[in-house]
Amino acid sequence: MANNELGPLGWFSAAGFVILSLLYVVDMQGIAQWPVSLPVTGALALLAAAGAILFWYGNDPTAAEEPTTTRTN
Repeated sequence: MANNELGPLGWFSAAGFVILSLLYVVDMQGIAQWPVSLPVTGALALLAAAGAILFWYGNDPTAAEEPTTTRTN
């Protein structure tokens, strides 16, 4: 069952979405030039967002395991 946690891999994907989205907006407004075309930057931002959502919703292999405790009498 999914634990809905992000590990380092999920946070990397989420950060990629934020950064690429900001680069998309900056390039779209003409504030600064980005060497990658506008459609490619937007597609990569959406891919990073999908990855972050899937890592959160699914099972991120880098997420911390739930601690298991054993009780002895």
